[in-house]
Amino acid sequence: MNVRKAAVAIGASLALLSGCGGGTGEAPSLDAKQTVATLPDAKSVPGWEVSLEPVAYSLKKALSMGVGRCYGEAPDSCARVRFLGVSAFHQQGKPDLSFIVQTYKDSATAKSAYRAVWKGWKGRVPSSRPVNVGEVGEQRDAVAGLSASMAKDSKGTLVQVRVGSVIMLSMAESVPRIEMADSFLTKFATVFAQRADQVQEGKTPTAGLRGV
Repeated sequence: MNVRKAAVAIGASLALLSGCGGGTGEAPSLDAKQTVATLPDAKSVPGWEVSLEPVAYSLKKALSMGVGRCYGEAPDSCARVRFLGVSAFHQQGKPDLSFIVQTYKDSATAKSAYRAVWKGWKGRVPSSRPVNVGEVGEQRDAVAGLSASMAKDSKGTLVQVRVGSVIMLSMAESVPRIEMADSFLTKFATVFAQRADQVQEGKTPTAGLRGV
């Protein structure tokens, strides 16, 4: 092979490599449909009744419809959010579940927004204390305390996770006499994170729970 042909062959090989996982690895910015797909749905949490089907809107529309809320001072928990989505579930004798997803233009933006989001949201769990949820996502935080009602013996748990350009909030609340371990929400937050990862890889999300 002469020098010119060798150069062409090497160039072609490099082009193929760059198209097969050799890129920057930057997580894509999700559109509204992909944001909806990220959220846990009835299929991914079998046995739970749907309180709110997965929906997602631009931040402005979500706030105007009362679907989304912002907490904290500037930069607040909604700063630089592109789309905001929610879903919710309930089951007799079990805690209520809520899921929120906030998408950003890229991973760097989501990463820089992470602390402001957590600062704004963690105060929504009264008398909270940190809990361990393991190595979920690229960033994660969790607290357990009382439910928003602040009723004696009620419980509330909040887990925040970032995967790429997405920040997810998983919440569980139980009334008195309904047991909820601090670790209860971990499996749901893990599935949520897995779905976000699958969507950002261009896949149809399949992550879900069985028999919970």
